[in-house]
Amino acid sequence: MTKAKQPTGYVVYEGASALTGDPIVAIVTLKSVNAKTGNMSQLWIIRSDMNPVEASKAKLDDAICGACIFRQSTGGACYVNIGQAPGNIYRTYKRGGYPVATDYSVFEGKSMRFGAYGDPAAIPLDILTNLKAVVTNNTSYTHQWKFNDSEVLKQVSMASVDNLLEAELAKEKGFRWFRVTNDIDTLRDDEIVCPNYTSDVQCKDCKLCSGQGAKGAKSIVIPSHGSWKGRFTEVTSHA
Repeated sequence: MTKAKQPTGYVVYEGASALTGDPIVAIVTLKSVNAKTGNMSQLWIIRSDMNPVEASKAKLDDAICGACIFRQSTGGACYVNIGQAPGNIYRTYKRGGYPVATDYSVFEGKSMRFGAYGDPAAIPLDILTNLKAVVTNNTSYTHQWKFNDSEVLKQVSMASVDNLLEAELAKEKGFRWFRVTNDIDTLRDDEIVCPNYTSDVQCKDCKLCSGQGAKGAKSIVIPSHGSWKGRFTEVTSHA
C-alpha cells in the first residue's frame, strides 16, 4: 500500500487583510534550507487572489506588506525573491496542496519564522499568539509598529525600524527593534549586531528576534543584505 504523502505546509488563515481588507492567505511551510535562519518553519503571507509577482507589479502587495518602504513594487530593497518561494507557494496553494490546520499541534516543538514574506500584522494577531504558544521559538518583524502598538505584537515581533530616530520611537512605544543599516559601526548602547553576521549563529538557535519574548535582550542591527541591497538607502526621516 502506498504511503500517503505528508503535507509540506498548512493554511493557518484565509480571509481579509488586517491592513487593507483585501483577500490574503497565511501558509506555514514546515522546513527550510535557508542558511541564515536554519531549518525553521516559515509563515508566508500572500494575496489569495493573484500571483505574488503580479501583486507586486500592480502595487497591490500593500495587502500583505502595508506601507513598508522596502516593497519592490515601490522601488524598495526587500530581500525576498518574489518569483521563487512566494510564487511556488502560491501555485501549490492554488492546486490545493496545503490543507487547513485544524489545530496547531502539527507545529509543536518547531522553530518558526513569522513572515518569511509579508508582514505578520496583516493577519489576526491571535493566530501569532497561538502559534508562539506551541513553537520552541520564533522570529518576527513588523513595519506596522507605528500604527499597531498592541501588547500582542510587542510580545511576538520586532519593530522594523529604518533609522536611529525610529529606534528611539519604537523604544518609547515598548518594542524591541530590528534595524537595517549601511553603517554597523554606529550603534546605540541598547543594540548589538546580528549574531548571524558576527558569528554565523542561525536564527533557530539565536532566539533574539522574538519581540519582548526575549526579555532583557538588546535590539538587533544588521547590514543591508539580499539581492536588492543595491537599492538600499538609509532612511533619514522618522515620519
